[in-house]
Amino acid sequence: MQPRLFAVDLGHLEQFSVVHNVPVASNNNGYDGLDSQLLFNTTLHVQHMENIQRWITDGYALVRTPAAGKQARDSFIEGECAIFFSSIADHNTIHKLTPAFAWDVQMIPTYEGTERHNTVVGGASLWVLSGKTDEEYKAAAAYLAFLATPESEEFWVSNTGYIPVTKTGYDALLAKGFYTKQPYVNRDIALKSLTYTEPGPLTRGIRLGSFIQIRAEWLAEVEAALAGQKTMQEALDTAVARGNDHLARFAKTYAGKSFP
Repeated sequence: MQPRLFAVDLGHLEQFSVVHNVPVASNNNGYDGLDSQLLFNTTLHVQHMENIQRWITDGYALVRTPAAGKQARDSFIEGECAIFFSSIADHNTIHKLTPAFAWDVQMIPTYEGTERHNTVVGGASLWVLSGKTDEEYKAAAAYLAFLATPESEEFWVSNTGYIPVTKTGYDALLAKGFYTKQPYVNRDIALKSLTYTEPGPLTRGIRLGSFIQIRAEWLAEVEAALAGQKTMQEALDTAVARGNDHLARFAKTYAGKSFP
């Protein structure tokens, strides 16, 4: 039996928690106040990470990271493993790297006895900031309008593997049968996952101060646990304690402030 392959990435924290409707932090993942505390060392996330640790120990799963010299995607393409977890962008990359490779894509699996919920968008975003001139805002508006045209969205989706940025763009792709043609078949599985349920308090996103640092604490501790240096519970407890220190400093910095 070929093992599953894991990249040690934040999908195992953020997307896993959201799709199972369990909190990453209190205050509805930070939306309801700055006095938030991390909770991922007390939820189903613990069982999930302990399972991964056990699967690796028992030889049913492997971990691949860029730091170790090979990404999970590369091992999947080489036939070293049967399943790997990644961004939908890799749907595009794998088709380009190995056009004849027989494979398919599905939604993130959920644990038996749980109810699937929507996932959340990850990655970069575009921002228009205040304090610019009228001419600069006109240019920014024109650029955003250009990005939202059906032609631009089709170019974006075709070349990145990501989802269209508007419902109008998605409907236009459906109307022309875009997702029924190779190599785009099932590429809209990401959009179906994102819209699987209406977003709720725990599935609309995560809004926590110093979240980049919190992610780094989780990653470092999980990698230590998977290397056999500590138990997974110890790793997650440490990541939560250090992450809560970041949250406390952020709350102190912005005391008395409110966010939309």
